Amino acid sequence: MNIAMFSDTYVPQKNGVATAVKIYKDEMERLGHNVFVFVPEYDSNHKREERNVFEFPAVTYFKEKEQRFALPFSKQLFKIRNLNLDVIHSHAPFSMGIMARLISSNLNLKHVGTHHTMYEYYRHYAPLIIRPSLEQSKKLIKNWCMKLDKVIVPTNNIKEVLIDYGVPQDHIVVIPTGIDMYSFDKPIKWDLRKEYNIHEEDKILLFVGRIAKEKNIDFLIKDVFKKVVEEEENVKFVIVGDGNERENLEEAVVNEGLQQKVIFTGGQARGKVIDAYKQADLFIFASYTETQGLVVLESLASGTPVIALGKMGVYDILSRKNTGGIMIPELVADDFIHNILRLLNNESEYNKLSSMGKTFVENNFSLTVNVEKLIEVYKNLI
Repeated sequence: MNIAMFSDTYVPQKNGVATAVKIYKDEMERLGHNVFVFVPEYDSNHKREERNVFEFPAVTYFKEKEQRFALPFSKQLFKIRNLNLDVIHSHAPFSMGIMARLISSNLNLKHVGTHHTMYEYYRHYAPLIIRPSLEQSKKLIKNWCMKLDKVIVPTNNIKEVLIDYGVPQDHIVVIPTGIDMYSFDKPIKWDLRKEYNIHEEDKILLFVGRIAKEKNIDFLIKDVFKKVVEEEENVKFVIVGDGNERENLEEAVVNEGLQQKVIFTGGQARGKVIDAYKQADLFIFASYTETQGLVVLESLASGTPVIALGKMGVYDILSRKNTGGIMIPELVADDFIHNILRLLNNESEYNKLSSMGKTFVENNFSLTVNVEKLIEVYKNLI
């Protein structure tokens, strides 16, 4: 098949959607399909060498400088008609999603869209003058979904949310993004301990993701990690990622006297992120807006047990049996602290969860199986 994917974010940007689109493309091409990706220009100085990736001129968002809004002025538009496309798949309802809709209509192609993000929880990034209310956001999400020929969601939890917003049940298909397990079998190249002078006796707690308010990293630092350090001296908290809250969090770390314990690595390439998972002892996560929680699955695939807030997509993962993770039902610091200390000091329980996590991801979230499900959706629509 000839498949066009439209996304407002793509590698080398470092976020879940960019990663998902990239691994979709790679796996579909491995299975023999042609995938053409249309994205905003990342940077005028960045030269893309990847085949079948087309860029559009773009401007950065008001508050999130890493996020880009594509402008529909590009010679790439004239190439689309010659690609003999079978289907269009968009990954956001914004600039590239709107473009995907116009092109699908013009070329009479089916348009599939993945609902990756709970946009209603990200309204604070929009300037106040154009910021929609919660109810308006829900209506906008419903209206966008109804313009698509089929909506893909990563978990049943998100499907129920969209049904509650008024999207018909038979309009939605649940397909997790999937994990490319072969990427986790490669030897470690990035020595995290050496680069940041982390001693062998130190345990490593890890967070991976955008550094933003909705990720609750402030809670993890001040309410959880600070108390863990009081009980367990040889422990470090490594935060991999970047975002507009980093400066505030670095200031909070100094104010709490944790500057020798908390390490900010900044955003890293996916290979380095996987190396970080493998070298960590525990992955801790308190975000309440995840549609799937790809980072949770990646940590489990690495054999690193997870302790995470069980909301939205993360709930759909960790509420199952034998996941290799511990779900914290509500944002209660003592529950996080108790389980972190318990696993750091119980080798047999730790090893059991580590082994369980790898098996769980391989059996339930194989990338190949889920990409084949997506291809089946395309074929049925066509």
